Amino acid sequence: MSEGSTQIRVELSRGEFSLDVSLSWDARVAVIFGPSGSGKSTLLEAVLGLAPSARAQIRMGGVWLEDDARGLRLRSEQRRLGWVPQDALLFPHLSVAQNLAFASGRSAPPAAGSALARAIEALEIGDLLGRRAHELSGGERQRVAIARALASRPRALLLDEPLASLDLPLRARVLRHLLRMRDELEIPILWITHDPDEAQVAGEIAIVMERGRLVAAGPPREVLWSRAVLPLSEALGLENVIDGRVVETGAHECSVETARGLRLVLPVALPIGERVCLSLRAHDVLLSADPPGRVSARNVLPARVERIEIESGDARVTLDAGERLVARLTTGAVERLGLRPGSQVHALIKAQALRRIA
Repeated sequence: MSEGSTQIRVELSRGEFSLDVSLSWDARVAVIFGPSGSGKSTLLEAVLGLAPSARAQIRMGGVWLEDDARGLRLRSEQRRLGWVPQDALLFPHLSVAQNLAFASGRSAPPAAGSALARAIEALEIGDLLGRRAHELSGGERQRVAIARALASRPRALLLDEPLASLDLPLRARVLRHLLRMRDELEIPILWITHDPDEAQVAGEIAIVMERGRLVAAGPPREVLWSRAVLPLSEALGLENVIDGRVVETGAHECSVETARGLRLVLPVALPIGERVCLSLRAHDVLLSADPPGRVSARNVLPARVERIEIESGDARVTLDAGERLVARLTTGAVERLGLRPGSQVHALIKAQALRRIA
C-alpha cells in the first residue's frame, strides 16, 4: 500500500440493514455508485466518524482516522474531512463570505494563492461573496458549499451526490466547476453518485455497492458496464439490456441483430458472428410521434407504446420495438406527443448511446 493510499473497512448493522465493505485504492478520485438503499451514504457517515457503532479501519490522505483493532478513533472534527451533503446546509442569515470565514476560522480574506482563494476562483463565486445564502440559486449554493468544505483545508473531500438536487442545466454547470476543482486539488476525493455518466466523467476508480456489499471496483468504463453490475442495471438507470449478434460490419461501425430481428448500429467494427450484450439508458431513448426526417441518430425504430408509468414527475414508457425498450420522458413530453398505450411512435437512439457490456 502506498503512503497516500485510501483504505476503508466498515462493518455496521442498523435494524435489518448491514454494511460490510472492505477495499483500498491509490487513485485520487473514487466514485461510489449504486442504487438507492445500497449503503453509499451510510459508508460516508462511517468515514466522517458519524457512526459510533461501526467496526472500522479508515485511512485517508495518508492518515489513519480510525482503527478499532488499535483502539484509534478520531472525533469527526479531528478528521479534517471536507463534507458536501446533498443539501448545501449553509447558514442562511450569513453572507457567502461569512459562511466561508466560519469554516476556515478566519475573519480576513483568503490569502492570494491559498486553497480557498483558488476554490473561489475555480468555482466562480467571487461575485457572490457579499450575498446572503438564502439569496442564492441551487447551483450557487452547491458551489459555495464546495468552497466552504475546502475552506477548512481538509485532508480529503467527501461529496454526497452533489448534483442530485439540480436540474440538468445547473447540473452541467456545477459539474464543470467540480471537474476543475478535481484537477486543481491534490487531496483524495470520495464522490457518491447514482449517475453512471457522472461516475465515468469524474472518477478514476468506481466502487459499486448493493445492499451494503461491494459488487465491483475498478476503472469506471470497465466496471459500470461489466457483467458483475448487469443484475443492477435497472436500479442503476440502465433499464435496457439487449443481447444480439453482429451480422454486418464496416470500417467504423457494425450492425447487431437480436433474436427477434431488431437491428442496431454500433459505432465500432466487430467481427461478424460475434455475440454482444448492450446496455442503454432509458433517458437516451428519444421518441417521435411522427416519422422523423433526416436525423443524426443512426437507429430509428418503429415502436408501439405498451405502458406509461408516472414516477416522481417523470414518465417511464415501455415500448415494443421488436424487443422491449424503456424510455424516460417528462410528463410534459408525454402530453405534447399525445402518448397512450397503443400509440405508434419512432424511437431514436444514437449509436454512441449503446454501451457494450464487458
